[in-house]
Amino acid sequence: MNDDSTLRLHCNENPYGPPDGVVEAATAELRERCPEYPDSESTLLRTRLAAHYDVDEAMVAVGNGADELVLLTALTFLRPGDAALVTDSTFPGYAAAAGLARAEVHGVPLTGHRVAVDALTVGLAQDGVRLAFVCNPHNPTGTVLGGADVEHIIDRAEAAGVIPVFDEAYMEYASPEYEHAVGAVRAGRRLIVLRTFSKIWGLASLRAGYALGPRDLIARLGATHRTVPFSVNRVAQRAAAAALDHPAHVQLNRVRNAEARELLYAGLESAGVGYVRSQTNFVLVEAPGGAELVGRLAENHGIITRDLGIFGLPGHLRVTVGTPEQVERFSRALAVEVPRRPAHRMPSSGLGAPRGAEDFPTMEPQEPASLFNGYVGAHVVLALTELGVWDALGERPRSLDDLLERTGADEAKLSALLRIAALLGHVEFDADRVGLTAAGHELIRHSGYFTWGVGGYGELMGRLSQLADGSVAFGREVGRDGRRIAVGSGLVGRTMMLPVEEKVASALDYASVADLGCGDASRLIRLCGTDTERRGLGIEVNAAACESARQRIGDAGLSHRLDVVQADVLDHVDQQTFPGIDLVTSFLMMHDLFDLTGDPAGVMRILRDVFPDARHFMIADTVAQDWSAHDGPLPVFSAEFELVHTFMDTPILGIDTYEKAFADAGLRIERREPFGAPSTWLWLLSTGR
Repeated sequence: MNDDSTLRLHCNENPYGPPDGVVEAATAELRERCPEYPDSESTLLRTRLAAHYDVDEAMVAVGNGADELVLLTALTFLRPGDAALVTDSTFPGYAAAAGLARAEVHGVPLTGHRVAVDALTVGLAQDGVRLAFVCNPHNPTGTVLGGADVEHIIDRAEAAGVIPVFDEAYMEYASPEYEHAVGAVRAGRRLIVLRTFSKIWGLASLRAGYALGPRDLIARLGATHRTVPFSVNRVAQRAAAAALDHPAHVQLNRVRNAEARELLYAGLESAGVGYVRSQTNFVLVEAPGGAELVGRLAENHGIITRDLGIFGLPGHLRVTVGTPEQVERFSRALAVEVPRRPAHRMPSSGLGAPRGAEDFPTMEPQEPASLFNGYVGAHVVLALTELGVWDALGERPRSLDDLLERTGADEAKLSALLRIAALLGHVEFDADRVGLTAAGHELIRHSGYFTWGVGGYGELMGRLSQLADGSVAFGREVGRDGRRIAVGSGLVGRTMMLPVEEKVASALDYASVADLGCGDASRLIRLCGTDTERRGLGIEVNAAACESARQRIGDAGLSHRLDVVQADVLDHVDQQTFPGIDLVTSFLMMHDLFDLTGDPAGVMRILRDVFPDARHFMIADTVAQDWSAHDGPLPVFSAEFELVHTFMDTPILGIDTYEKAFADAGLRIERREPFGAPSTWLWLLSTGR
C-alpha cells in the first residue's frame, strides 16, 4: 500500500504485512509445487494450529477465510425453518449464510454499540434457534465482550441446545484478557470459534481461516467441507503455517496498531467528529454526511473508507487503523472535509445553562426513602412494561397463572415484581388475582417515560460521575439504547401526543405532506391514509426504519401514494428540493437539527427552501423547563431529558429561541398547543402562501 496512491482504509487490512519469511515460504511453495492439488485436509496447517492452541487436531477445521467457515457452519447446523440469532448492525455474511441454508434470522439490537448480552441470551431460548453468531470483537463497532459475558452466553446456549459461533477475526488486536472463548473450547464447552490469517497476520490475499470447537462439531463441519475439497489453496496453507513460526508478530502488531489508533482518535477529536473506542484495527466514526463524506474522501483525497449503511448504521463510517503516516493523511483529509464545529455555539437553557444564566429554586425535598424506592420502582415499571403485564392488566384484572403464561416469566421473579408494584400502590395482588389501582391506570399512561428514561438512558445515568470527570465519554465508552428510546417515545406519543396531533391536523386543508424523521411511517399513514387523494413523503436517516416504513406502507396498501427516502435531513436538503408539498411535519427532532448547525433560524430557512410550496409547518419539540418559575412537584420527564442532553453535549433551548427562529425565517405561529409531555409544544406555522 503506497501513500502516494489510493489509501485503502475500508477493509481492515494490516498495513505492515505478514511476518518476515512468510512471503518467501509461499513463493517457494508456488514455485516447487504449483502443478499439484493442495491437501484437502490441510493437514500441516491443522497440526500447527492444534499445537499453537494446545488442542487436538480433530478440534480444528481450516477454510478459505473465515467467510467460508461462516457459510459452512450455517449449511451444517441449520435446516430449513430453523433460526439463527444475529446481532443487528454487524457483518452481513451471517444473515446471508443463514438465508442460503433457508433458515430464519432473528436480530438482536445492539446497546450502546455493544452486543446486548441479556437480549442475546433471551433470544437463545426462542423456538427454532439453532445457531447464534456472535462477532467478538464486534464488527463494525470495535467493542468487545468480557470473559463473564462470553461465559454467560455459552452457559445459556448450552442450556438451550444452541451452538454459539464466536467470530473472533479481530481478537488478536484486542487485549489478551478478552481471549476467553478459545479457553472454553479447550475446556470442552459446546461452542465454535472462528479466526483468520487475514487480519493481524497480514495474509488477506491468500484466504486462510480456521475454526476451533468440539470434535463432533468440527467433524460435521469437515463433512460439509468435503463437497469443495480443495477450497484452501496450497500457497495459503504453507504461508499460514509459516506465519505461526513467528508468534511475536501478534504482539508487535497489536502494539503498533494501538499506538496508531490513539493517533486516529486524536485526529477525530481535532475534527470534532464522534467515534467509538475500539479494541480492533478499525474505528466506528460518526460521519457528518454519511455516504457523502465517504465519497468526498475518495474523490478529493484518494482515501477509501467503509460507508456503514449496509450494516444498518447510516451516518457512520468505518476507518481502518493504518500506519501513523496513513492516519495522519486521513486526519488531514478529514479536517478539510469536516470543518470543526465550535463547541456549544448555542448556550443551552434549563439544566445545561451557563453559570448565572438562570435561577434554580430549591423545591420541597424528596426524602431518601422516596428517592431510593422511586429508583427501584422505575425499574419495576420498565420490566412490567417489557413483559406486557401493564397491557394485560389495562384490559381487566388477571390471574397470576394467566400472566405467567402470557409473559413466560419465572413465577418467583414475576411475583416479586408485582409485589413491589403493590407496595408502591399501583396494583392489588393477592395469592392469585392481580388488578390495577387507580394510580396504576394513571401509571400506564406514563409508562413510555420509563422505557425511554430507564431503559434508553440507563447506561448513561449509571455512569454520570465518570462522564462528569471525563474518564469516559458519551458516544465512545457510554451509549444509549436507541430501540428503547424509540419504543418509549412511541408509547408516550400514543397516550399523550396523538390526540393533540389529530386535533391540529384535522383543521388543516392539505393535499400532500412530508414527514421529517418519519420512523416507521405511522404518522405519515395517519396524515394521509384516510384521504384517498393525499400523497406523502417520509424522510428518515435510519436504514432499518426506512425498510420498516416501506413495509408498513405496503401492508396498508398505500405504496402508490406514500414514499420514503433514506437521507440525513440537512445534508439531503442542501442538494434537492421537494416542490408540491403543502404540509411539512417534524416531531421531537428539531433540537438535534438546530444543534447540527448552531443556527436555528438558518435551519428553518433551509427547510423553507427545500419545500418551496409548503403552506404550513407542523413542528413539535421539547424545550427547556422554566425552572425559576416552577413550583409544586417535579414533573415527570423534564429533569432527566435536560440532564441526559447536557451529558450528550446537545443544548436544549428555551421556547423563546424556537419562536424567534420561526419569526426570523418568515414563519407565522398560527397555533401553539401543549403536546402531552412536560415542556413540549406543537406549533402550527404558516408560510403566508
